Amino acid sequence: MASDESVSGRMAGHGYYTDHSQAQQAFGTLALDWLEEATAEIAPPTMGQPFVIADFGAAGGGSSLEPMRRALGARAAAGPAVVVHTDIPSNDFSALFALLQNSKASYLGAADVFAYAAGRSFYERLFPDASLSLGWSSIAVHWLSRIDVEIPDHIYSPFAHGVIRAELQRQSALDWRAFLGHRANELRRTGRLIVLGGANDDDGISGAEGLMDAANGSLRALVSTGELRPSEYRRMTIPTWNRSLAEFTEPFSGGDRQRLELRRAELCALPDPYYEAYRVDGDLETYVDAVVGAFRAAFEESLWATMDADRDATTRAQIRDSFAAQLSRRIAADPQRCVTTWRVVILDIACR
Repeated sequence: MASDESVSGRMAGHGYYTDHSQAQQAFGTLALDWLEEATAEIAPPTMGQPFVIADFGAAGGGSSLEPMRRALGARAAAGPAVVVHTDIPSNDFSALFALLQNSKASYLGAADVFAYAAGRSFYERLFPDASLSLGWSSIAVHWLSRIDVEIPDHIYSPFAHGVIRAELQRQSALDWRAFLGHRANELRRTGRLIVLGGANDDDGISGAEGLMDAANGSLRALVSTGELRPSEYRRMTIPTWNRSLAEFTEPFSGGDRQRLELRRAELCALPDPYYEAYRVDGDLETYVDAVVGAFRAAFEESLWATMDADRDATTRAQIRDSFAAQLSRRIAADPQRCVTTWRVVILDIACR
């Protein structure tokens, strides 16, 4: 099953992803100190040239405002700055720019700061040689550029085995090397790249297996009721691979990234913010709604993109609603099963 940007990494639009990405926004705060420290060490650009920052994988911008504000404030010298938010062409850039314009947390109030967007995959070249001062990517590089295999009876890569698992891992390695290779060309000397990436432990556990299994069970239930066709379900694979710390750092061990130097890397884990709130307030309905909303915002579009072309809008909406109801029932029946202790890796990469 070949895939491109039409099924890979699509997020829910109209601001829905931003409104349901509190977990991603919480994870992003893990790297803010690293971001400020790295930014302060970047040499100012040549007189008259702007300090260019790339926000790789911006989605709706909810996880971008604070990092961009912090980075702009940490520069070693004042001067014009350009922030370029990048994502695939199907991204909801309208919602992103509305957030930049209207949010009290926006960085656009600063003098001499300009915001733009690039509607291309970060697995491609996005900037001219040696033009980029700083790159930032938060919970985005786990998305694969393409996926050519189907996981038998599941939608999530940790449940793949044998040659299927090996192919997903191979594609992940190719994508990560492509990402780094393009950034090596784009970054200025002394430029920095801070990446916060969804990760696995060495044993292949991401921390989201319970939730993903509940989602998979919900889809299989729709097949049993006839709402979802077996062929549609078979094509449904969330196109992600959470790398281990070793997979993230491997390209730097062979010397093939001569312009890039890995300064530091760290594997972290955070408790599920939705479950932590539920433990405090005991509000099961709010917890269920939050988890279902977060899943739908991040992953649902990639699943529904594989439905047959003859499905009309009304039928598609009914299937979405049935899925949400199925997933809600499973989470409510066993709230702890769907707790997600996400693993993330933080990397600080310098351009020599």
